[in-house]
Amino acid sequence: MPSNISTNLRRSLAVVVALLICKVTVAVMLGYSNYYPPNFQSDFLQGRDDYFFGAYQWVFYPHIVSGPAALFLGMLLISERFRLRFPMWHRRLGRVHVLNVLLVVSPSGLWMAYDTSTGTIAAVSFALLAVATATCSALGWRAAVRRQFAIHRRWMTRSFTLLCSAVVLRIFGGLGTVLEVRSSWFDPLASWASWLVPLILLELSRLKLWRTVRQ
Repeated sequence: MPSNISTNLRRSLAVVVALLICKVTVAVMLGYSNYYPPNFQSDFLQGRDDYFFGAYQWVFYPHIVSGPAALFLGMLLISERFRLRFPMWHRRLGRVHVLNVLLVVSPSGLWMAYDTSTGTIAAVSFALLAVATATCSALGWRAAVRRQFAIHRRWMTRSFTLLCSAVVLRIFGGLGTVLEVRSSWFDPLASWASWLVPLILLELSRLKLWRTVRQ
């Protein structure tokens, strides 16, 4: 009975998280009307008119298209039910997903980190996030090629967790607005917490599960 309760709780939590990711991502995408053409009075583009029409626009537009695609596709691929029912589609879409992350999401995110508007500390965070996401995805792909599927799933779960930092960051931003936080440290702190906290929680949950299995 406790095992069934735990399983149902995890499934319910997964559904809630998936709905939250979809809600936040769709809300962000609805704001894309400010980017076509660029509205430099909008929150994200404010103050970027001096350099936007240089190289920045060539990474910005691919990033805002590839990012949501990576989140939606990642949610599908991380589903065990989908993997077991459609193994061929899991492999095909998995290749598309990893290529998207390695060739578009991470490189464009790394470039954009240089021009972040929240300071050097946040820029370092976004740069490390881009590198970490690409690394996890590459290691996950390598493990799949070697048919080390348990290792593959671990690395791709880490990669998806890092991709979800975009959602977590916007949740932090919303909380900051509601709580009327005006401190200059809030945005840099949120940039680090948006991916370090979920990643740490993931690893702690794995450690707890491993200890439970061993017992």
